[in-house]
Amino acid sequence: MTVDLLTTSYYTRERLAEVRGTILDVYADVYADVYADDIATNRFFSMERFEERLEAHTSAGGWACVVAEVGSDVAGFTYGFTAEDGTTFKLCENMLRERWRKRGISRLMHDELMSHRQEKRAELLVRRERPRLRALYENWGYECVGEKLPFPDSPLYDVMVLQLR
Repeated sequence: MTVDLLTTSYYTRERLAEVRGTILDVYADVYADVYADDIATNRFFSMERFEERLEAHTSAGGWACVVAEVGSDVAGFTYGFTAEDGTTFKLCENMLRERWRKRGISRLMHDELMSHRQEKRAELLVRRERPRLRALYENWGYECVGEKLPFPDSPLYDVMVLQLR
C-alpha cells in the first residue's frame, strides 16, 4: 500500500508568481464542484472578481500563503495579509478541493500559516449561510465579533477573530 505524503509550502508576496496559478486553479475547481450555484447567482464569486480580490490582497503588506499537497496533487491553499493597523492578520481564503475535505488538511494549512504571523490576532469572514463552517472556526478558537458587508456585491459575513498572542 502506498501512502501519499502531505506537505505544505509557505509563500510570501515575493514568490507570488510561483503560486498564483495554483491559487486560481484551486478556486476554479472548488467553485465549479461545490459552489456552482453561488457563481450563477452572484458575480462576486466569479473568477474575474476573485482575481480582483487576489490582486488587492497580494498588494497589501504581509501577504502570505500556504499550499497543501498530497503527493503531487494540490489539495488546497490558505492566504491572508496584515491589516493596516499592523496588529491583525486578515485571513482571506482557506480553500480545499472537495476530495481532500474532512481530513484535517484545512486546519493544518491554517496553523502553518498562523505559525509565521507576528500579529496579535487573526480575523476572517464567514458567510451567514455557512453555519457548519462557522462552527468549525469556533472549534479552532475563533469568536464571532460582528458582521460585515465587505463589498457592495458580496453577501453578508460574520466577522470572526482568533487571538494569536
